[in-house]
Amino acid sequence: MKKTTILLFGVVAYTVFLAVFLYLVAFVGDVFVPYTIDAGRVPDPVALAVVVNLALVLAFGLQHSVMARTGFKAWLHRMLPASAERSVYVLVASLVLALLMWQWRPIPVTLWEATSTPGQVVGWSVFGLGFGIVLLSTWLIDHFELFGLKQSWSQFVERKPRAGQFMTPFLYRVVRHPLYLGFLLAFWGTPHMTAGHALFAAGMTAYILIAIRLEERDLVHAHGPIYARYQRDVPMILPVRRPLPR
Repeated sequence: MKKTTILLFGVVAYTVFLAVFLYLVAFVGDVFVPYTIDAGRVPDPVALAVVVNLALVLAFGLQHSVMARTGFKAWLHRMLPASAERSVYVLVASLVLALLMWQWRPIPVTLWEATSTPGQVVGWSVFGLGFGIVLLSTWLIDHFELFGLKQSWSQFVERKPRAGQFMTPFLYRVVRHPLYLGFLLAFWGTPHMTAGHALFAAGMTAYILIAIRLEERDLVHAHGPIYARYQRDVPMILPVRRPLPR
């Protein structure tokens, strides 16, 4: 029964993540859904909107950063099986992101807008490329392990999970964090930039830069000189050097 419960929980967590991620694409793109980055609520006074939005981004960043740390994982393992830990993270992260999108206050002051067809194409292309890189990056490193399904399935079939290996497939030979690069492109890529959209993109950019530092500290601790050499040879987020050989 315990194995079945963990597997079902993993499936539920992944399903929630998938729904929230698809909503995020529409939210940032300002299309299809009732609450978007620029519409859905009656605009609040700008000062109040800025405070609320920054608080939402801060909550999102704290949840991701705290729950991703090794110490928090060790504490969680004392109460939950290791096979459920990643699914708990995925579910909580998805719910916090859903809260952010639900409570986001639009600030519909236009900062720039592409009115020509080529400008529109460029804006939407950067947006689409960003989310495409995000999805590709998850599959390059093991999509189902990243979102907890592999762990819950392994315990269900009583298969011992293999220890994680350090690998640099495809985009990971160009930059160390293609997943974050994809999010940056998706958040900043738009043919119509409003003050609210810029605030969201800037807040997420700040979180990403902080998260990279914390994440790399853990990776150096886990992989030692191998990751230190990877840091030296491959740029963090901008592809400004020749790709690392296989």
